[in-house]
Parts: sequence; structure tokens; C-alpha cells
Amino acid sequence: MRGLLVALILVLSTVSSGCMSESEEGFEWPEPVSWDCNLDASYGLDCDLFLEAFDIPHQSLINPVSGELWIVYLSGYIKSWDGDNLELVADLSEVVNRCHMEQGLLGVAFEDDFATNGTVLISYVAEGSCEGPNQSNLTLATISIDSQGSLDPSSISILKEIEQPYRNHNGGYLLPVGDNQYLWGVGDGGGSDDPHQNGQNNSTPLGSILMFAYEQGDISPVVQNQTGNQYVLHSGLRNPWRFDIDSYDRLWIADVGQNCYEEVNLVPLMESANFGWSEREGEHRFYPNGFTNEDGTCNPDEDGSPLPAGMTDPVGFYPHENGNCSITGGFWMDWGPENLRDGYLYGDFCSGSLWVMREESGMWSEDYLGSSGGMIVGFGETSDGELLVFHWTGEVVVIG
Repeated sequence: MRGLLVALILVLSTVSSGCMSESEEGFEWPEPVSWDCNLDASYGLDCDLFLEAFDIPHQSLINPVSGELWIVYLSGYIKSWDGDNLELVADLSEVVNRCHMEQGLLGVAFEDDFATNGTVLISYVAEGSCEGPNQSNLTLATISIDSQGSLDPSSISILKEIEQPYRNHNGGYLLPVGDNQYLWGVGDGGGSDDPHQNGQNNSTPLGSILMFAYEQGDISPVVQNQTGNQYVLHSGLRNPWRFDIDSYDRLWIADVGQNCYEEVNLVPLMESANFGWSEREGEHRFYPNGFTNEDGTCNPDEDGSPLPAGMTDPVGFYPHENGNCSITGGFWMDWGPENLRDGYLYGDFCSGSLWVMREESGMWSEDYLGSSGGMIVGFGETSDGELLVFHWTGEVVVIG
């Protein structure tokens, strides 16, 4: 099974570059592989296989009625795990587009009143032609539970569509924040170097985190912007691949970089911020050549010119070194293993590296935890508070 899956992924990655980001000039995405878990012994953590390989799992959520763990797969499947069996909840494979490794079913969230109305919010790239320019929109929709406890594709009702000029940088993650309000991450629309300058264009939802309220089958904006798109809460993002809210009502955002730096952003949830893409990457100026220096390198430009004003610095960033290439956002850990509590957990897609970021005496520091043993595409939590890591090769491992 796993050999077949890896072969399939290799074929797909040959035709469409990348997973969490596109293939940039001078950079090639590695083959999907796994290796031995290697975590720092001082944390007392280890990895165990939770589920065998099946497609590409990248998100989990807990059914608020049954308590079962739902696992979301990029190809459009949702499966339910009761501790013994993996059962099909939804097959949306004919609804979502899989022309590119970054397309597919990207986010799922239970509606606040799910227990009474059986409604689930889904975010996906809609099915479309793989030939020619991208014609597949990033789509927000609802889907309903049928009498058998499955999600019925015929019940899909589209709430909002966002035109994507290219096939990558879709974002797509959904995060409930309470009171029937939700966050929706949207990438910059794809292509190298933000070719349409969407990151700094307030009139487009691209390159942003949107906020909306869902009531009675429709959505409405929550943020009352004086200018620009009414749904935009935070802007200046390249491809926000997961975000979470901490115990202090702050939003942690992992934003995928291009050739040089991956960044972690932190901001009070409702204080709108511009994180700088594509004027900057990490804490450095971003140049049209795709790098952070005019000479086409990742060395910070030391010409002394100030960075653009009015932009929020990341609280952490790391370079494309030691096998790292693309950040995968995780969770604020007010649950799970004790040694990870009161910090923000995140990882890297290529290296499988894990870090936890904490504040110490007013300064943010990152503790390296080691490698999970695979290429990290997402994190999850079980109903028992166990930490899950999803690998590109299909395995789900539990860390504890």
C-alpha cells in the first residue's frame, strides 16, 4: 500500500511542482520519503505510528456529537476513526481539483450548531480542467450530514468563491473562533514573486486571513474595514499554512516563504495587521529576483535602506538551511505533552523538524525538538489530547 502511494505521489509531484509552495527557480522539491523518528531525549518524547498510509492526511477534528476523530485527506476524503476502525465519512474526490499538489480539500470545520443542524463548513479548490491556465476557484461551502452519518455531496451549498490565478498558494484552512465566526486562510494566488502584487492589495482577498460570520445559510463580514475587502482581517501573507489562537486571544500564523525564509507571525486576533509580503520575507526586504538580496542570494541586503513602514515583524523566522524548506503551522499547546505546554508548536515540511516557541523575559525563543521522521503537512489532536503529526507519505504518527 505505502509503496503504491509513494509511487503515485512521485508521479504527481513530477507533473506539478511542490506541496506547500511552488518550485522556485534553482530549487527542487525532494521526493516524498520517511525516516526514523529522532526527538530530543531531554523532552522525553517519542513517535509511534497511529495510522497506516492512506493518501495524504493533513487535518483532524473531533466530532462534537460522537467524539470520533475525523481525518481530512487532500484528495477529498474524510474518514472517521473510533479507535478501532477507519470509516468513510465523505468522498468529495469528484468535487475537488487535484491538478496540483496544493489543490484539493484544504479545510474542514464543524458549524457551531452542528449538534442540531448537522452542518459542516468545507474549503476546497473546485474541480476543473488541468489543461491551460488555472480555472479552479478556492471555494467555501457547507455540506450536511445524512441519515447514515455521512456527508452528502449533493447537499453542498457554495458560500463564497475566490478566483485563483495560478494553481498553488491556495491556503484554505478554516478555524472556528466562536459565536458562529470563522477564520479562512487564503494564499496570494500563486506564481513566483507575487506577480500580481496581491499581498499588498487591500482590495483582494488573496494573501490574507479572512473573517466571516455564518448564519442561516449565508456568510457576512465581521471586520468593518474603511477601505479594501470587507472580509480581510490580516494581510500581507504568502501562503498561511495553518494558524491557531492561544490562551491570550492572540493569533499565531505560519506563513510559507519563497526561496529564503519561513516565518512565524503573532498578533492580537482582532488587531488587523499587514505582515509584509511581498515587500519583505522574514525580517528582510524581498526583491523582484525572488531573493532577499539584489545579488540573487538569501544574504540580508546590508545597503542600509529602511524596510517599508506599517508592517508587522514576525516573532520568529528560519532560513532554508539544514534541509528546511517550508513551514507547517501547528498549535498553541495548552494541551498535550507537558514538556510542550505554553508554547507554539510548528514544523518544517522537508526536514520533519519540530520546534516549540516560548516567551522568556519578553523575548521569543525556539527550542528544537528533533524530527518526527517524515515530511510534515499538518498537525492534529485526538479526543484523548494526543498530538498527531501528518506526513506527506500518508502515515499519521502520535507524539507523546
